[in-house]
Amino acid sequence: MTHRTAAVNRLIVLVVGLLLFGVGAYAVAWDLGVPIVREWVSHYDRTRVTSLPEENWWGWALAATVVGGVLFGTVLLALDLTRRRTAPVAVPDRDSGTFVTVDLGSLANGVSSELERYPGVRQTRARAVNERGLPTLSVVVTADPTIDLADFTRTSERIAAWVAATVGDNEVATQVLLHLDRADQPAQSSES
Repeated sequence: MTHRTAAVNRLIVLVVGLLLFGVGAYAVAWDLGVPIVREWVSHYDRTRVTSLPEENWWGWALAATVVGGVLFGTVLLALDLTRRRTAPVAVPDRDSGTFVTVDLGSLANGVSSELERYPGVRQTRARAVNERGLPTLSVVVTADPTIDLADFTRTSERIAAWVAATVGDNEVATQVLLHLDRADQPAQSSES
């Protein structure tokens, strides 16, 4: 999710929350007999308010509200679930002075392949995403529970340092998420 999408989500939650809080406070104040709220309610034309559902436009207004809500929710959900692809980064070639374009998805796959060689690693999955505006190489590693965590962490940090050197001045994060299999799960062969 990008910063902009997160900000829109928070704004929507704030507005809806304040609206619901206001309606709830108004109802509680009326129930408690707060004089000013009771006075406001006494100014309502009760006949007009109770006859609203009998108006010709009432059904259309309800249908439009439902359709609008469903469309709004679908668009918001689509924005939230949109894949956060990264753009290639330009890295200067030290020898020629020209720029080389590096595809971060391919770089993430390379990191994944490198980590897959580590003893005890059963599976890796890689992708390049924009994580809150920062291009990130995200690698999920599934490993045997007996893996040497300290050495695996050092190996991951060494690879992350290599990525940082490779992309030069471009800000690219490397994220390695380690999932350990259950200790009582039998070891699976890599051939199956």
